[in-house]
Amino acid sequence: MSQRIVLALTAVLSVIGGAVLGNKLLSPPPEPPEISGIYLPQARTLPEFELVHQTGRSLTRQDLTGHWTLVYFGYTYCPDACPLTLAQLNIVDRQLKQRQADQGIQYLLISVDPRRDTPERLAEYTQFFNPAFQGATGETEQLARLAQAVGVFYRVPEDPEDPDHYLVDHSSTVLVINPEGALQAIFTPPQQPDAMSNEFELIRDYYYAHN
Repeated sequence: MSQRIVLALTAVLSVIGGAVLGNKLLSPPPEPPEISGIYLPQARTLPEFELVHQTGRSLTRQDLTGHWTLVYFGYTYCPDACPLTLAQLNIVDRQLKQRQADQGIQYLLISVDPRRDTPERLAEYTQFFNPAFQGATGETEQLARLAQAVGVFYRVPEDPEDPDHYLVDHSSTVLVINPEGALQAIFTPPQQPDAMSNEFELIRDYYYAHN
């Protein structure tokens, strides 16, 4: 191949490469996924915390790293929102399994009612919905600190007339924690299993495409 041809090809390739690079630089970045709730482009890192897992061991922020976690704050004596949401999350888990998209995801119920929700009761409660579900609770200060960091509201009666029978006001959001242990998205009520499973895949795909 003559030197003239080589130079010509080099020039053409340079022009093509410059055009491709220019298109990449000028093209707007992909839009974050649209979900039935709130997607956080800048994920919110969770504070350090220490809760008690349903098995009795400690559960810390490190337990929420290396995989995805769907977290729900509630309590086992809840008459409506909590059992409904866990039933919906069970459907989400089943749908993701059917699509072989359930790898690297766990489900966690954090009880804001440690007075009644012992680790043993949490284990029994979560297993009723799904053997893979996990539960945790902890001291009031630890729970309040974590809930505040993720925008969850709850109010436990300080001195209920009947210590065995009372209601707890609480948010009913499903939190999506990414593998870095940071809050990536929030599914707000009313949640629908089909939407959550589909949108979780969108969130996960977008995350891995940009990390």
